[in-house]
Amino acid sequence: MKSQPWHKHPTSLKPCRFVFSSFLSSDMADVHEISLRRMPQQEGVQTPKDDWTGTTDRVQRRKLQNRLNQRSYRTRKKIQQNAKDDAWLHMLTQSGVTPPIQIDRDAASFTCTIAPPEIHTMMRQFETIALSSYLDNSPTTDHLLSLSKLNIQRAIIENIHAIGMTMEWTQRDESISIFNMPTPQLPDSSIPPSLRPTQCQRLIPHHPWLDFFPFPNMRDNLIAVQDIIDDDDLCHDLMAFWDTRNTDATMLVWGPSWEPGNWEVTPAFLRKWGFLLRGCEDLMRSTNQWRVKRGEKPLSWKATLAMLYTRPISKSQTNP
Repeated sequence: MKSQPWHKHPTSLKPCRFVFSSFLSSDMADVHEISLRRMPQQEGVQTPKDDWTGTTDRVQRRKLQNRLNQRSYRTRKKIQQNAKDDAWLHMLTQSGVTPPIQIDRDAASFTCTIAPPEIHTMMRQFETIALSSYLDNSPTTDHLLSLSKLNIQRAIIENIHAIGMTMEWTQRDESISIFNMPTPQLPDSSIPPSLRPTQCQRLIPHHPWLDFFPFPNMRDNLIAVQDIIDDDDLCHDLMAFWDTRNTDATMLVWGPSWEPGNWEVTPAFLRKWGFLLRGCEDLMRSTNQWRVKRGEKPLSWKATLAMLYTRPISKSQTNP
């Protein structure tokens, strides 16, 4: 049977040791051991077909090299991300708070229009300070509150991407939702169910930033009052981690941002922006579920619902 080249043999990928005897002379019959190890280019090889050693075809060799380089890059990134996630997870769990979505430096390009010019520097500084307080075993409530607002920013970015839009498009004042445009869009089947456009989103022109909440009724409510509310004020409440005087009228995200059950509203948000929650019983349920998990008293929605469905929406409602 014809033997295969060593670099293509299925067992050649594992470090092994061969024992051989020389038959040239009887006095050379001492047993010797040779240790065979991978060549540098074989790092990351998982199957024989990934090994480009001895491949003479330049196109095929380049293809295999690129595959190994990409695999190596993904492995390094995964290790780095896991280390960062473990650090933040430990910090948050030690603080007695269920960990929200982690900060992502690569996703730090989206901010509301009222953010200070040095916002990205401030984000990096916050990460440094928060991590330092963790290492000193003294994480503060202020850091966790600021982190929750950065989570909202991350959630916006993730959901905007999930519906097929880019952050550059959402940052333009003149932009309109892709659901109002004749251009090709992602099929609904490719969009998470909670983010699929409603009839209102398709029929009424609106800015794309209104499309990211995973609550259809909330999106419709926002579109209905888009010319009345102060959207900069809402943006400030949701994401202004840099403002220590903020009202705590925000939302919290505790997991994948397209899952409605991972969202929560604060009591202050309910008081100030409650009119946007008409018909959002799922958000009300998830809010109390998260509060109970933390050992906090559930919010009473009975009086709130009565207020939401009897009070007319007006500009004054956005200003406490």
